[in-house]
Order: sequence, then structure tokens, then C-alpha cells
Amino acid sequence: MSNLASLTTQRDGLLKKIREIEAACEGIENENNAKRVQELNLEQAQYSAQRQEIAAKLAVVDGKLANINAEILELSGTGVEKIFAAIKNQRWYFFKNKPKVFMDRDTGILWTNLEYFSYCKSDGNGYSETEAKEIESKVGTIDGYGNWKRPTYKQFIFMCESKTMPFREGDGSSIKGEVWWFANKNGDNMVNTKTKEHNYYSSSAYLILCNSLLCDKEYEVRVSKNNPVYTEKERLQFTLDLFTQNELWPIFNDEAITELYKKLYFEKPKLVEQLQDLENQIKQLQTVTLLSSEFDYTALLAKYDIKAIDASLIKYYQAVQQWCRELMEKVDYYEEQKASVIKDFNLISLKLSRKCEANPNLTEAENILLCDRQRFFQKNFSLGMNSVKTKLLAVKKQADALEYRIDEIDEGENSLRELAELEQEKRASFAFLTENTAKIIKNALRKIEYFEANHTFVMNAINIWENWTEGYRVFKTTYKEDMKHDCEDDGIEEEIWSAWYQDWQQLRYVIELKMQPVIERGLCGSMPTNKEVKTSVPEQLIHILDEYKKQIDKFYKEERKGIYQKFAFQAGGDLQEKFETESSLYKFVAMLQSELQDIIFNCKNAEDRVWILNWANSLLDIQIDEVLKFVANNDLQKISHTILDEFAALKQKNYDIYLADAKAYSEEKARREKAYNSLIFKMRKDLAK
Repeated sequence: MSNLASLTTQRDGLLKKIREIEAACEGIENENNAKRVQELNLEQAQYSAQRQEIAAKLAVVDGKLANINAEILELSGTGVEKIFAAIKNQRWYFFKNKPKVFMDRDTGILWTNLEYFSYCKSDGNGYSETEAKEIESKVGTIDGYGNWKRPTYKQFIFMCESKTMPFREGDGSSIKGEVWWFANKNGDNMVNTKTKEHNYYSSSAYLILCNSLLCDKEYEVRVSKNNPVYTEKERLQFTLDLFTQNELWPIFNDEAITELYKKLYFEKPKLVEQLQDLENQIKQLQTVTLLSSEFDYTALLAKYDIKAIDASLIKYYQAVQQWCRELMEKVDYYEEQKASVIKDFNLISLKLSRKCEANPNLTEAENILLCDRQRFFQKNFSLGMNSVKTKLLAVKKQADALEYRIDEIDEGENSLRELAELEQEKRASFAFLTENTAKIIKNALRKIEYFEANHTFVMNAINIWENWTEGYRVFKTTYKEDMKHDCEDDGIEEEIWSAWYQDWQQLRYVIELKMQPVIERGLCGSMPTNKEVKTSVPEQLIHILDEYKKQIDKFYKEERKGIYQKFAFQAGGDLQEKFETESSLYKFVAMLQSELQDIIFNCKNAEDRVWILNWANSLLDIQIDEVLKFVANNDLQKISHTILDEFAALKQKNYDIYLADAKAYSEEKARREKAYNSLIFKMRKDLAK
């Protein structure tokens, strides 16, 4: 039997015992008791309901909840009333669990039980004053109670005058057959039980001790019959409270009342405490199996005998069926609780589910880029709990098929051989199968939890994917056609404007490659910042990358033709045109780097700063690379090697060493920008010679 099933069985057994006590001893006529019973029943109902809800209907409630009102009505006993009646008719009490003391109901004072306490010498004679004091000082604790003292004269007389005092003998003139006892009054230390006289000169007396640890000064006043403030029932309740609060088990004159008290105030509280402990354990076990990315499937697996399951084909398919049903119930319940979140996710999944087909207007590399990007978004943002269910049902279907095959074999004439062959077939162990199904669920839930925690980022990421994908298609069609018509209107040959578009396309492709890594980094976790920002660091990076892309588009749509026309009829104009173009494009890189600087130095962690810089490096160097490639391809001998070496050295500037100092980084960026512009000018100057 599993741990959870064992605990549940123990819980049910305790509930049964509690109900038996309630049925025998408690009645709804007792207002306080009935209220407590109702509270316990309500608590039980709440826990049972929670059990159903949290554990996804882990077990069927056994019908007690449906009959709760009927059970309460069946509690017809009047146990507490009987105890009140016994307290009313009995003044003196010994205790089952404190046998060496007894108590006076009217005062709450504890007295030493003379059957255990040495009230006289071994020869039967009394003690001297000196001997009595020595005994009193050495008593220590009795039944866990300390601070024992001889009684005052008033306490002693009130005790010994009681006709029901346990050790009173004869006509009440003696205690244990003796008349002289130690008690204090105005310096006299002995009292005669018969004459009530007191003196200091008697040679010996007998010793009984008392203490008032159980009751405060008000107890005697509250329980007095002459107290007009409290009803009789309230006065009796004070005494009952004294018993229960001090965990005393009083011995009543009626043995049945003693047993009744035991059941109500000893057995039932312990059972309720055990019940609560079991409920907490059950709740803890069930809480562990709640679906989340931290779902501990081993807690749910605890009730399965894995060794026995793997040893039996029948137990195997039955366990697989049960396991899948349990997981399906949990998934169903999870879907109910996360309906709105899953709905949003399903809308995203619908967008991402469209088949990515090759676009004839795009190059092979571009088509691969867009399709790979869509697959990335599908993997990380697309979720349907239906896909999880489909996988679970597929596993269950295989178990069902196994059951069907066994039934089919049972109908045949070669069942022994066919069963042996079936038994020898390879199949996953039950432990591995459960681990894998749990992995399927956890992976799906991890996406949902991330979606919940980062809803804005996820929605923005999907919008980015849609906008960038559509934007690139527009770039490859509309923007290209616009450039074509604009240039043809001015008589610019296709060879020329196609080269411009090729450069534009190359730059746009590099920018497109930069989008997905930012989203991937965003999925890996937050990038803490020093100053609070409205949008996350990945979203800021996408924003400045998009702005850079728009500047590039604007340049090629509005400015590129003008640069060509400026140098079209000059000697070596094509070279000057190229350098002018690259110089203009570098301004956008410089702007990008300035915006990056603000983001980089607002990042709290050094590793995030390094990541951003590594991510941006190829963009920051793209114009330098383009100029070097252009010079190499055109064999421009007029440009000195010194200038080329200096220009190539710009790529060697290591920004990493400045990441700890924003000012140094900014100064290095300004030096690099100035050096670039200066070297471009020198190149153009050499070309003009």
C-alpha cells in the first residue's frame, strides 16, 4: 500500500473512532460541544473538498460528507451534562494519571495522597516540629507538582470538616485515625481535628501538605455556590476547565463517568490531533503532485509497485492506463484553472502553425532564415495542451492495445506460445515511461509559466516576429519595385540600381540575423538593470535594431540615388560615391552604438554587458569590413598602405576593456568614430590625386 493510501486509511480509522465517541458521549443539547463538533465536521469537509480539488479527484470521497448532517443529528448522548452532574455531586477527586495527589473541588487545592505520602514515622508516631520542617523542605515534586507547604489553619479546618474528605474517619474527629496535624495559625503550628484547638507545645503531630498551583485566587470565589455572578453550569464548567486544562483524569464515584471523561477529554483529542497530522501529511503529498514545471512525478509514482509492474505484463498495461488517466485528470484540471492563459497561448499557436513555404522573391538563404525563425518561435512560443493530451493518449492507446492483444490471445488455441512471445517483446520500463510523460507535461507547463510571468515580452516577441517577417517580404517586393521605378524614371540603368539593392539586401540580411538571438536571450532569463526601465533589455535591443533598420531603409529609398547623381559625371566618381555612401551609413552605426551604450551601462551584470557587445560587434564593424573589401576588390593602388593599415586597425579596438567604465567607453567610441571619418577622408583625398 502506498504512503498516501496508508495515511488515508489511518485517517478514516481515526474518524470512525472519533464518531463513535461523539455518538456515545456527545449531544447537540450541549451547545458548546455541538458547536465544536460542527467545527470539526466543517474542517473535515473543507479538507476533503481540498483533497478532491488539489489532487485532481485523487480518490472518491466515501460518502461521509453527504451524510454529515445526519451524523450530527445522531449525536444524541449527553456526556458533558453527565460529567457536570458528577462534578456537582462530588467534592474530592483522585486522578488516574496523578495518583499521589487529590483535589478539593471547592478550593482547587491539591493535597498529598496519604496512601503514598509519609504523613507519620515508620513506627506510627507523629513528627516533631523540626522533623516536619525537614520533610517539608525535602519534598520537591510530587506527580510533577512542586511548592508543597503545610496548610494554614483555615485551609486545614475547611478540609477536615468536609464529611466526604477521603481520609476522614469515624465521626469526622480524626484523619487516618489521628487528631493532631500540622497547620499554621498565628505562630501555632498544630491543630486538633476534634476540638479545632491549636497550639505550639504539642510534642508531635502528623503531616499533610498542599499547594495551589492549579488554581488562581479567583477560582474558589467563582465556584462558590454563593456567587451570584455565575450560573450553576458556569461554576461547574470552571472545575471541568481546571481538569482539562491541566490534563487531569479525575476518578468519579461512578466508574462509567470516569470512562466517559477519558473518552471525551483524553482519547478524542489525541485522535483529532492524529487526524490533523494525517490530513497535513496527505495535503503535503497532494500538494507535491500539483502540476507545475516543478512537478515531482515521483510523489505520484509512490503508490505504484514498479518492480511488480515490470515483472507482470498485465500489471504493466493496467498501471500505464491508470497513470495516463491520472495525468489526464491533472491536465484537465490545470486547463480549467489556466483557461485564459491557455486561450492566449492557443491564439499564438494558431499564428505560428501556418506552414512556412519558400517565397520565390527570396534567396535560398533568406527562405531558410525565415523558416528557421518560425520553427524557433513555434518551439518556444507555441503550445497546445491538446498536444500534451495527444501524447498521453497515444501512450494509453498502446496500453489498451496490449490489453486487447492479450484478450485476443486468450481466445486462441496457442495462448501459451503467443503470450510468451508477447511477453518477450521490448517495451519501456514503467519508471522510464512515467519519467518521460512527466517530462512532456513539465516542458509544456514551463512555457505557460514563462508566458504568465513574461506576458508582455512574449506578446511583443510574437508581434516582432510577425512584423519583421512581413517587413522583409515587403522589402523584397515593394521596396525593390519602388527603387526600380524611381531609378528608371531618372534613367539610371538596372545594373547600377541592382548593385545598390544588392548592398541594401546584404545589410538588411545581417540585421535580420540579429533579431532571433535577442529573443533567445530574453527567454533565458531577465537582464537586471541599475535604473528601472519600462521595457526589458531584450526589447530595448530589438527597438534600437529596428530603428537602425528603418534608417538603412530610408537611406536607400531617399538618399542613395542622390549620392550617385552627385558623383556620376566626375572622374573616379564611382569610387568617391562608394566612400560617401559608406561614410553616410557609418553615421547610423555610430547612432546605434550611442544607443547601445546607454543600454549596456544600465545592465547590472558584467556578463550581460559582454553579451550585448558581442551581439553587436558585427554590426559595428560592418562599414569597416565593407570599405576594406571594396578596396581589395578594386585594387586601389592610390590609397597608401599606411592608411589602409590604420583603417584595418579600427577593427582591433577592444571595447571589452572599457565595459567597467562608461566614460572610457564613450571616449573610445568617439575616438573610433573620428578615426573612421578621418581615414575615409584621407582615402578619398588619395583617390582625387
